[in-house]
Parts: sequence; structure tokens; C-alpha cells
Amino acid sequence: MRLDSVQMLRALAALAVFTHHIRMLANGAWGVDLFFVISGFIMCYVTERSGEHFFAKRLIRVVPLYWIGTIAVFCVALVMPNMLRNTTANVVDLLKSLAFIPFRKGTAETTPVLFLGWTLNYEMFFYLIFALSMAASHKYRAVISAASLIVIVVLGKSLPIESVPLRFFSRPIILEFAYGMLCHALLMRLALGASARRPVAARLPWLMAGALFIACMPLATLWSIRWDESIRWGIPAALAFYCLVYGMYGMKLPRGVVIIGDASYSLYLFHPYVIQIFTKAGAFSGGGALAYGMAAVAMGVCIGLSILSLNHLEKPTSDYLRRRFIDRPVQPVGA
Repeated sequence: MRLDSVQMLRALAALAVFTHHIRMLANGAWGVDLFFVISGFIMCYVTERSGEHFFAKRLIRVVPLYWIGTIAVFCVALVMPNMLRNTTANVVDLLKSLAFIPFRKGTAETTPVLFLGWTLNYEMFFYLIFALSMAASHKYRAVISAASLIVIVVLGKSLPIESVPLRFFSRPIILEFAYGMLCHALLMRLALGASARRPVAARLPWLMAGALFIACMPLATLWSIRWDESIRWGIPAALAFYCLVYGMYGMKLPRGVVIIGDASYSLYLFHPYVIQIFTKAGAFSGGGALAYGMAAVAMGVCIGLSILSLNHLEKPTSDYLRRRFIDRPVQPVGA
């Protein structure tokens, strides 16, 4: 069953990260943490009955668009370097980015060629752990995955690690995938069956609680900056996710909301470059109502382009690769 509430939260997460990259707004980094919680939930949700071809399906879903974007940004850095802030046309950086390997670039350790690809490094790492856990036991895939993530974080905190990839992949932010898996366990086993039959009045407290936890995340930026993001943003993200998915279970949301969620991957990956064009054009300079209006225009452009990308790049590419590598008809023996 498709959950419109999850697509709504994907849209919210992508738009939060969008606002984070406009300097005068700059309070939406928590969208990444919400994405990670959603990812933990979805990986359990889509493998409830079967985990067949799980890793191949994840590669087909994530890799093509990321590789296309990464190569495109590399080409821009090669021919129009002034269009980008810090990205240079370094072939080694390109290869590491395509392979989801974190590396040091100047003072930064986690900035691949495609700016927001650092989060995909975490996603691919989680997919690998989840696939291995499922190979060990489909029934206990979430338990094994969560335990593995906890052990990795504990070791990362306990041992003096010099390796950039090992230090990167042992950061506490990976625990947010475990939060999402916990949400799945609670929602599937305890909540959703009854939730579908609940009247609107019974849903309202859950929706209000979810909205409150969403509001806590930008506020947490102000008063808990010393806390790790897995605490200050990850825990409210998980609570918001649980409350809103529970409260909205079975509800159909407007198509406009759902399609932004569907296009959230493109929106997330490519919005910084649209913002960069607006910034270089001086759209946000001076502040005031005009700058905020231009921010709304930039958001609309990003949403429009992401929907075009969804319909004309993401879906056709994914559909082709699935037909080619996963959904091929089995040839009769001796044919």
C-alpha cells in the first residue's frame, strides 16, 4: 500500500534542505535527518514480503540519477568553473564520488563532486548493511541492521580512527536509519491496522503532535547546537514521522503534495545549482520582500524542474534498467 503521508514527508524534507541553502533562511538542515528516518522505514516496508533483488533495486533507484548529476557537475567544473563555488574538475574526486567513497577535499571530508552526494554515501552504506542483514535473516533484518549500526557508532566513538571513510561511516547520524526501522516495527505491528478505521477527530491529536515535533527541529538549531544531529534532529524527526504516518494512515493527499514527494530525489540533488544561478544573478541580495519573493520563485523553479526530471529522466531510466536486469522473463529450458 502506498503511503501518501510518507511522500508528503519526503517533500517536506526536500523543501527544508532547499531553504537551508538560501543564506537568508538557512534553517533546514534537519531535512536530511528526516530523509534518513524515512529511508529506514521504507527499507523495512518494501521488504516485508520479500527482499528479492533488494540491492539491485536500490542501485537502480539511486545510482543513475546521481551519476548523471555528478558527471554533469564535473563537466561544468571543467568548462565553466566560475559557475561553481568549490568544486574542481579533479578526476580522482570524480571516481571516488561515483563509487560513494568519502574523501578529504581541503578542509572538508564529506563533499563529493555533486554537493549533496555525501548523504548518498550514508544511504548506500545503509543499503549494504541492510542487504547483508536480510541475507542472514529476513525476519530479523531490522534488528540485525540496527544492532550493526549501533556497534559501528560505538566503535567509531571508542577507537582512534584516522581513515576518512571509516570516520565518516561511523558517525552517529547513521543511527537515524535505526530510528526509521523502529518506527516501522511500531507502526506495522501496533498501530496502522486500527488507524485506518479511526475518525478524523481521533487522528487530530496525532497530527498536532507530528506538527509540533516538526516545529521542534528548526527550533533545535537555535538551542541545542552542541548536541549531535542524531539527537537534536533525528529524534524529533522520528517522533514526527511516527505521529504523522499514524495519524494520516489511509488518507489520500492532494496530487500536488504527492508528486513533490515523488520528485523529491531530483529536487534534493539539484536544487543547490538552481539556487546558485539565482544567487549569482543577485536575486537574494538586499533582503526584504523582493528577496523572499525570489526565494519562492526559485523554489517553484526547482519543483518544476524536479518533476520534469522525475517524468523524463528518473522514471524512464529506472523502468528501463528494471526491465533489463530484474524483470526479464525467464527463458524456458532449451529455448
